[in-house]
Order: sequence, then C-alpha cells, then structure tokens
Amino acid sequence: MRQYLEEIERMRVKLPPLDAGKLKYFAALIMLIDHMACVFLENAYTADGSSLMFSLAHGELADRLLRAAGRQAFPIFCFFLVEGFEKTGSRMRYFARLLIFAVLSQIPFQKSIFPRAKYFHGNVICTLAIGLLTIWVIDAMKQAFLERGDRSASTNGEMNQTLSGLLFIFVSCSSVYGFSRLAAALRTDYSYGGVILIVLLYLLQKYRITALFISWAWLSWYNRLELYSAPAFYLLACYNGQRGKQHKYFFYFFYPVHLLILWLLRRFFFGA
Repeated sequence: MRQYLEEIERMRVKLPPLDAGKLKYFAALIMLIDHMACVFLENAYTADGSSLMFSLAHGELADRLLRAAGRQAFPIFCFFLVEGFEKTGSRMRYFARLLIFAVLSQIPFQKSIFPRAKYFHGNVICTLAIGLLTIWVIDAMKQAFLERGDRSASTNGEMNQTLSGLLFIFVSCSSVYGFSRLAAALRTDYSYGGVILIVLLYLLQKYRITALFISWAWLSWYNRLELYSAPAFYLLACYNGQRGKQHKYFFYFFYPVHLLILWLLRRFFFGA
C-alpha cells in the first residue's frame, strides 16, 4: 500500500510548479469574488424588497458562477494552515494570531454575509482556529502514545505498543468529534466539514496527491457545491514547496478589511 501511494506521489513531478505566495494571493482574490456575490447579489435588496440576484438579468446565473468559483479559496487556506502548523516556530503564537483575527473579523463577517441572521455565525478564521487546535491535539497524542509506544516496545513487548496505538486512536477521534461539535455549535463557516478537511490534510500530508483527492471527496460529500473546488486541489498538487513572494500579515488583515469594505459599500448603495 505504501509503495502504491509513493508511486502516486511521483505524478507531482509532471505538474507545473506553483509557490505558496501565488496560491495564497489567488485564494484571496477568489474569496473576494465569492464574497462580492454573496454581499451584493444575495444580500442587497432593491426598493421592492427583492434581492439583487433576482432583479438583474441573469443574476441567478452570475451568482451561481461566482459562488462556484469562490469554492477554490477555502481548501487552499486549509492546506497552508497545516503547512504553517508544521513549520511555525511557535504554535501558541500561531493560534493566538488566528484567535485575534477571528474576533476582529466577526462583526464585518456577520454584517456582510449574514445581515438578517438571528443567530451567531462564526467566520472562517474560527474554523481554521478550531482545526488548528484539533491537529495540535492529534500531534500531541502521536508524540505521547505512538512514539512512546515505539520506545517501550523493545522492553515491554508489543502489548504496550498496541495499547498506545489504541489510546492514540481513541483520544484523537474523541478530539475530532469534540472540536467538530464545537464548530457546528458556533455555526462557523464550513462548520465540522472544514475541521475534518484540515484533519485529513494533516494526517495524509506525506502523500499529497492522495490527501488532496480524499479531501476533495470529503468536502464534496459535505456540501455538493464543493464539487466545484476541484481546480483548487489540482493547484495544490502543483505546489513546489517554495514560499514565494508574500507578506505574512496581508492575509490576516485582508479577511476582515475586505468584508468591512463590502458591508459599507452595500450600506451606502442599498441602505442595509
């Protein structure tokens, strides 16, 4: 099985190379397009009370195309969340940044995307933060149970190794379940589907092609609209491991700032 997965991985050699900077800026642009459709076509209303989507000629088609295109952003950000988790010098600071910007983004997100909702809807950075916590727990359990089990196998036999493996599976599955329930309770963007996507990308990161295919299949099962996210997974398969040109905090600030601007523009032109 392992040899077969490694054979699949060699397919990446034939793909055109893309660095992280290009992929992230593409994701930011496509997210802007997606949110423009949501903020204006779906949540802007004309004087007679109908949404702009139904008032414009071919408005429904435009909304469907733009929202389908927007499905590319989330998988890319989840992929680089996992990579950031592995490469960051401080996971605590990484999580703190996500938490801070999740709080800063919440009002612009709620006002722009869910202006008439009666309930709290967590923004996508909340989902990323919960996903980060989930893989953090799994990683800690892997070190505590699996690596310790390997060390003790030579002295205490295979029984301890098996027990450690079972404990790792139990605690990890419990963590995934618990954090998925948290995401669902907070009604975060992508909810538990996003958390499990991050877990899949983390667990299968050594076999990227396989990880991307399984992740796309999961996301498409979670929400049929995510079938349109296939191009994003293809682009991630082209990732060459290079950082490229990018500003570290651009993507953190871009999310709340662009939502705030879109919300203010809708208020100015449509009064809500």
